[in-house]
Amino acid sequence: MLTSIDMLALLAVMLIGLPHGAFDGAIAFCLGMGRSTGRIVSFCIVYLVLAGLFVMVWSLSAVFALTCFVVLSIMHFGSCDAQAIANPFSGRMNRIFNICLVLTHGGIVTICLSYFHMQEVDRLFAVLAGDNAVLVTDFLGILWPVWLAGVAVYGLAAVRHRGLILPLAELAILSGLMAVLPPLAGFAVYFCLVHSRRHFLSIFSAMRTILPVQIIVRTALGLTVATWLMAGAGYWIQTQYAVAIDEAVLRTVFILLAALTLPHMILVDGLFRPTMRKLLSL
Repeated sequence: MLTSIDMLALLAVMLIGLPHGAFDGAIAFCLGMGRSTGRIVSFCIVYLVLAGLFVMVWSLSAVFALTCFVVLSIMHFGSCDAQAIANPFSGRMNRIFNICLVLTHGGIVTICLSYFHMQEVDRLFAVLAGDNAVLVTDFLGILWPVWLAGVAVYGLAAVRHRGLILPLAELAILSGLMAVLPPLAGFAVYFCLVHSRRHFLSIFSAMRTILPVQIIVRTALGLTVATWLMAGAGYWIQTQYAVAIDEAVLRTVFILLAALTLPHMILVDGLFRPTMRKLLSL
């Protein structure tokens, strides 16, 4: 079912994209969770329990879990991109336009990609969550006009505020790539070259103000290897159920990615970024 390009895209996600979450260990140290062995062990347990709970939910209701993963991806991708954009508004308009930024940028590889490649995405989702996964693409189809409305608002704002022209151009270029690239290749390009790179640059520069680079790198390498071992275990489990190799690879990559997204978001978006904003405002 998967082409050689699809398999290369999944390999890139595993080798380039997924390890960006390996900085979560260093982030935990920055938040004071590494001050004692007990604290760091507690962090690891909570992190793994949250990931394990998501896998359990996936096993009980794959369609519900896939829908949650899509929504979380929109929020996380969009929030990361919005961090890099100077919001020209203030007060209530600032919050409203920030929602617009999160929706439009976060929807590039979810809403936009699904619209341009609906049949292919349907087949991929069916592998991940069964035949009822068409409900997820139907949900994304409902969000398509909402995404377009967000882009229209974005464009009108860029007419008055020239600082929005470059991020809007990035949005247009990436949307065009999503239209011409196969779904998995499009996802890999955004996840590896845009999201992971942007996340790394923003998080790494903030962490360097608190931790030595050696600790950051060692922690990231250790968690990267641990993630790859988890992927190997997940792939082995998939193959025990007579799943085709390409389907086993697809399920391994995306279920692991989905399981790690929830604790990653809580740590980065819920704890680290607000803490850094407070420190920088002092």
